[in-house]
Amino acid sequence: MSILTLMAHARLLETYPAKGDTLAEAPEEVQLRSSESVAAEFDPIKVSDDAGNRVDENDARSTPEDPKVLIISLEERLPDGSYTVDWLVSSADGHPITNTFGFAVDASAPGAKEGSGEPIREIEQSAKQAETGLDWGFLRSVILGLLLIGALAAAGVMALRRRL
Repeated sequence: MSILTLMAHARLLETYPAKGDTLAEAPEEVQLRSSESVAAEFDPIKVSDDAGNRVDENDARSTPEDPKVLIISLEERLPDGSYTVDWLVSSADGHPITNTFGFAVDASAPGAKEGSGEPIREIEQSAKQAETGLDWGFLRSVILGLLLIGALAAAGVMALRRRL
């Protein structure tokens, strides 16, 4: 490994939405790709509206498939307006890297982009949808379990009656 490699720090290569974009509809997530793996610790991404209110779900995370990508979910249906993304990460050498960029949501703006290009990583579900999906799966399992227990109890009662 060369000295230049050891001295290199992570750089932001790509964002979704792209820096300075005006979007026709609000994105579900903000995604950042770095030149190397970064640590997603201590609230690394914050997304705020122009009044300074946070509009993210405070769930910043890196992806297991690509630790160079950080993602944060946004509130459902962001209204038209300007948004600021502040990020602070640690590169592999421990050096902190921070910066800010912005994007806007304005369906009526001339030249507004539908979805602002492609996300860096496919958006599977919003955090709220994922939570709801997990709750339904759990509820379904409980209902099926109760039905099975009820069926076994009914079969046991019938077997006891036949013996008597």
